[in-house]
Amino acid sequence: MKQVLVYADSLTWGIIPNTRKRLTFDKRWPGVFENTLLEQGVSVRIIENCLNGRRTIWNDPFKPGRDGSEGLGQVIEMYSPLDLVILLLGINDFQCTHDNNAWLSAQGKSKETAGRNKITVEVSLFSSGSKR
Repeated sequence: MKQVLVYADSLTWGIIPNTRKRLTFDKRWPGVFENTLLEQGVSVRIIENCLNGRRTIWNDPFKPGRDGSEGLGQVIEMYSPLDLVILLLGINDFQCTHDNNAWLSAQGKSKETAGRNKITVEVSLFSSGSKR
């Protein structure tokens, strides 16, 4: 079975706007992704590690623990072995508490991935009919 980690923010967490409620797994995109692959015969488990307000490398002045780069290594270690890690962070870098631009957010992404062990992913992971 392939294991895929999704490390992301509230867009992946599945927050329902203007509430603190969450979409069910089968309605959030990681659940749709997993179910679609399973229907195609791909043996896969999508692991969500999502946090509302998570940023690439910046902290939230009001909610601690939102610097995504600080926990990424531990989360990868926690769920290893992994076949794929999907990082979806950056939208919160542009909140009014930060004076960031796209270049600075990209530098945040660069820091997150710098020095990480490379995870080899076979193209067949998403091939139709693959049972791996």
